[in-house]
Amino acid sequence: MRDVVKDVIREIRVREALQQPRWSDVLQLSRVSRTLAARPTLVRSEDVATMRALLGKVALGEAMVVQSGDCSEDPQDCTPHRVARKAAVLELLAGALGLITGKPVLRAGRIAGQFAKPRSRATEVVDGVVLPAFRGHMVNGPEPDRESRLADPLRILTGYMAASDIVEHLGWRERAAGRDVVEPLVWTSHEALLLDYEIPMLRMDEQGRLFLGSTHWPWIGDRTRGVDGAHVALLHQVSNPVACKVGPAMEPEELVALCERLDPWRDPGKLTLIARMGAPLVADRLPRLVEAVRRAGHPVIWLTDPMHGNTVTAPSGHKTRLVETVSLEVSRFVAAVSGAGGVPGGLHLETTPDDVTECVTGEDDLGSVGERYTSFCDPRLTPWQAVSVISSWAGPGRPPDRDSRSSRDSQS
Repeated sequence: MRDVVKDVIREIRVREALQQPRWSDVLQLSRVSRTLAARPTLVRSEDVATMRALLGKVALGEAMVVQSGDCSEDPQDCTPHRVARKAAVLELLAGALGLITGKPVLRAGRIAGQFAKPRSRATEVVDGVVLPAFRGHMVNGPEPDRESRLADPLRILTGYMAASDIVEHLGWRERAAGRDVVEPLVWTSHEALLLDYEIPMLRMDEQGRLFLGSTHWPWIGDRTRGVDGAHVALLHQVSNPVACKVGPAMEPEELVALCERLDPWRDPGKLTLIARMGAPLVADRLPRLVEAVRRAGHPVIWLTDPMHGNTVTAPSGHKTRLVETVSLEVSRFVAAVSGAGGVPGGLHLETTPDDVTECVTGEDDLGSVGERYTSFCDPRLTPWQAVSVISSWAGPGRPPDRDSRSSRDSQS
């Protein structure tokens, strides 16, 4: 089995790997990789299989999913209290979506591993000084000085230990020990971006299946989705359910090729496509993509990421998102996917339990964006802003689906 894992790693490593840092100490990186490969996984293969089966119900239109959490996690933010608050936000959002659709809702956090970020530029200018861009706490620090911005391999282990604490606070250790946990499951997910973290977390289970032990549900972003690239090769190999961001530049034939690579067996629950179009482009760009995937026979889940395509700059210089525009993308997404014969399965949001002003209702509120802004990267919705966004799933004044209500009533 070790030889199989080594062969897979070689297959990944020979491919182009975008958005990877230049580490300050290559020898230290090698030591970190060996240490990480000897550590326990953060998730169990049987739980990965369970989540894949549950997502299969979403793919068949029998359930929904809410995926939300920080844009970029802070390893210091992994106390039981903070993790409980983040889980409570997911519970709130799942309840709202469940009321609208009448379907059971899976809760997946951008949590326990969202420590690495892709960047559009390798550097930034701070007070006239050119610095490496902040790439997430698993790579470097957000402080605007040269030492903090060095890519330090030891941060990988810091991120792993923080993720391990979060997994424990979410109750997964107790479940693994066979103890009953009353709270609803919060599944872990993050962008599988940093290959020097993900590759050492590959494991073979007792059934001979390769799985990614860093998270239940990895995704790849719009910048690393090249069909011949290292990130797609990684997700192609693992038994985890996987997801991929789909932006407005995606062409139908390109997306079908990606689906063939990530979901070759056309298995419901294996592949989720997360559309991040921008509200003005949804109606024009998304239907043809949905139709192409449907014609190719891939039973994918479609999620909307209404955040990343709708980022604007406030007068203060902060990045922000208008809740009105984010909500508009959600309603247009549901119409576009449903109209093209796809399955609109839920939402992918960046949220915080804190009372911040990173996102605002509309243009008239842009002046308040900088008042309480604590995100390390992109702006996040507050819990009540997120509920407002989810309420647009049904469309203006549209009641929950009748068949869904009947299904829910029959289960109670």
